[in-house]
Amino acid sequence: MDMQEFFQDRRNQAMFGGTVLFMFIFPIYFALVPSLVGLDDAGVSDSSGTWSVSFTEETFTQTENSGELGDGDTYDSTFILTEDMIGVNRNVASVTFEVSCTDTDDNLANDEANGESDLAGVTGDIQDQSASGTCGGGDAFTMTWSIVDGYDGQTYETEGKMSDITSRWSDNGSARGDWLVGITAEINEDPGIGIIFGDDGEDYDLTWSVVVFEVSMEPVLNIDDPTTE
Repeated sequence: MDMQEFFQDRRNQAMFGGTVLFMFIFPIYFALVPSLVGLDDAGVSDSSGTWSVSFTEETFTQTENSGELGDGDTYDSTFILTEDMIGVNRNVASVTFEVSCTDTDDNLANDEANGESDLAGVTGDIQDQSASGTCGGGDAFTMTWSIVDGYDGQTYETEGKMSDITSRWSDNGSARGDWLVGITAEINEDPGIGIIFGDDGEDYDLTWSVVVFEVSMEPVLNIDDPTTE
């Protein structure tokens, strides 16, 4: 059968037309499907809707002891926070430095601790802090840096684009580097009994705590209850 005879048959004409139509529709369909169902990266990040936003946390902790410090002696404590520690798609929520000490001398005047941070080796616009406190109650002082404003780790629902929500909880690359706090011992002796009992010095327990988190989002499906209609 030659081509002329082939196209004279209505059934053959319909088959040929269907084949040509399929050849055009098939590649267009598969080009559109990923963006329609959100399988490609761009489609996912720009998906809009109502989302349940939750957080998965991990806390890094470093503890050390200064050893006994005399009046005016100093001790530098450093915590190095690297990108490898934080991990992919995770952000830094906060960094906390705590100083604890207990003055057990038979002395009416409690020893003290003074601290100043030096964040020159830390990325981002993070401000230095200073603090002080006594050793009478165990906890002398605490410094806390909130890296992502408003973060509390609580699950919530919101409307918007996934990319905007992710950006809302980004640390923007801040807090990486060498965190340093220098403490200075202040040893206080009671004038009346200091000669008898003495107070040679104080040792300080130092604790760094860093909270990192990952954001997760799940679409919220609002299904009407037919019994209420």
